Amino acid sequence: MKSYEKFISKEEIKKIHENALHILEEVGVVIENERALKIFKDAGAAVEENNVKIPAKLVENALKTVPSSFTLHSAIHGDVVMGQESKDRLITSNCSNVYISEKGQIHKASNEDNIRQFKMSETSPICTVAHFNDMPDREGFTKDQMALSTTALHLRYSSKYMFDSIANTRGLCTEEADQYRLKELELKERFQGITQKGLPVSMVGINALSPLAYDQSPIDNVLFAIEHNLPVWIAPCAMPMLTAPPSIAGLMSTTNAEVLTGLTLTQLVKPGHPFLYGNVSGSTDMRKVQLAMGSPETALIIYATAGLADLYKLPFRVGGSLSDGKDLDSQAGAESMMTVYATLDTDASYIMHLAGTLGAYNVVSLEKFILDEEIVGMVGRLLKGVRVDEETLRFDEIKKVGPRGAFFYGRTPKIYREEVYLSKLFNKEDASTWQNAGAKSIAAVAGEEVEKRIASYKAPELTKEQLDIVSEYLPPMYKEHI
Repeated sequence: MKSYEKFISKEEIKKIHENALHILEEVGVVIENERALKIFKDAGAAVEENNVKIPAKLVENALKTVPSSFTLHSAIHGDVVMGQESKDRLITSNCSNVYISEKGQIHKASNEDNIRQFKMSETSPICTVAHFNDMPDREGFTKDQMALSTTALHLRYSSKYMFDSIANTRGLCTEEADQYRLKELELKERFQGITQKGLPVSMVGINALSPLAYDQSPIDNVLFAIEHNLPVWIAPCAMPMLTAPPSIAGLMSTTNAEVLTGLTLTQLVKPGHPFLYGNVSGSTDMRKVQLAMGSPETALIIYATAGLADLYKLPFRVGGSLSDGKDLDSQAGAESMMTVYATLDTDASYIMHLAGTLGAYNVVSLEKFILDEEIVGMVGRLLKGVRVDEETLRFDEIKKVGPRGAFFYGRTPKIYREEVYLSKLFNKEDASTWQNAGAKSIAAVAGEEVEKRIASYKAPELTKEQLDIVSEYLPPMYKEHI
């Protein structure tokens, strides 16, 4: 039995799929992109102004041609296979946040805050990708640096994977945006010494405009990806009662229709083009009219998304350490434990926001980053379950020690280290010992660990050729160090 079947059956997943097909045929999806409208119209969809009604047959044909896995190419770190049968995982910490929480105070993140956050993900034992947020203060940046500095900073200062296309094309027309997307792609290829064109060295990811719409730029991104053989991922972030129906089944139906629209577009343009299924929707607190990601509904959406991805045999993206809390408190811990468990239980191929998230994606806490790593470790151990075999049953040892004996003797056996998760930071001391040592809070312990981690960061060694390739896109103050 798949993990999602504890919460939603395969038959119920099929009903959501069928409802999504009905939505696409009868309601349609608004697409504000002339090139995409023509593609759908030429394929036989009913196009009226910018509303596209997609026949079920088009979607079903697309699902037949979309591959169940794909390979991302890295000449430096090695290839990664995205697929449900693969053990490879892409994991990032919190990213794209606007604010940072420090010592109970929230303020807009500065360039230095973003650098500290990057160093945390670069030194993290759970992250396979170290994300570099856009610099909020870009005074003195050239036009090329405005668009490509984030990519260049990652190439210069990270030793981890970089598979997302992150060129900053906001406010640019389609032609100019495509020029910078191509520059970024060529920058990554040159940096790695790749001369063969068409190797997928990046993915292009977009969000739908829920409910049931896509605007110009995201579709431009998708069409660029198809042209250059870059896998596409789509992950709606819908809100019940606002941008989706009030029920989880209704939300899953509309967001699934959105994702299937993008999937169908990729297969109409190029059958067999790689695609990663996603959904990062949550709940809504209508008392405050706010997105609520630290909710049981978010966890259920993670499981339902895993079920739909399983139906389509696709790799998928969900979840993270999601919380609506604003401080390092019980709310943040409880909500994160719930969403981390659901995320890891579904075994997603691509996970963003797995450490440090507060405020429904908008806030990062570096102290919470550290504690989320502990949560990931605990959940990972829990999901391994209980191993029962001759070695773990330990009959001979039990017989040797006997009644009222002690099993604490000699060196710590390997089996103990395999069986028992030892927290690095959570307090396991005797209460008196802890109090006599100063009664240091877990927040204070995490804060100290943050500073140690940031201090431990070391920039990777690059060749002179690599430095020359990225140099023109690095802002002057970050050419030598961060």
